[in-house]
Amino acid sequence: MRQEDKTEKEFIDVDTGEVKVTSEPVVLQAMAIGSCVIVAAFVRGKKIGGLAHIMLPGRSPEKESKEKPKYTEDAVDELLEKLKNLGAKTEDLEISLVGGADLLGEGNIAELIVNSVLDYLKRLGIKLKQQRLGGTQRRSISLDISSGKIVYTEGDSTGKELC
Repeated sequence: MRQEDKTEKEFIDVDTGEVKVTSEPVVLQAMAIGSCVIVAAFVRGKKIGGLAHIMLPGRSPEKESKEKPKYTEDAVDELLEKLKNLGAKTEDLEISLVGGADLLGEGNIAELIVNSVLDYLKRLGIKLKQQRLGGTQRRSISLDISSGKIVYTEGDSTGKELC
């Protein structure tokens, strides 16, 4: 058995319509985010975190049960449930949002998704720590579970800490 290098972090991609949660010392990341919104959740004291990569507003129709995490309410519910299963309490969550850009200047899907996420979190009584929403450039986000540090990019920029 090979001894692993403890200085290198494992990166785990969270693709469109996915929700991933962990207490392992990894980095969760979502790349090339356009109109989608990423909900990043972290519990500092327990080093538990997760990302939900949301593609559509509202809740999924019953006939699309396999597609549920693509929708705002289903993805947030799944994120919260998975975090709870790892020992997180809703009141301890640090919630950050990244995405919701109108890349093509066509229609208002980005705005619909952003408003859906903001409205649903408000209805659940969950406050935001920080957000980077809107605009016209693609983004990426990473959440380091070891530290809670969130880094994002816009367009071709270098990574900036979201704080």
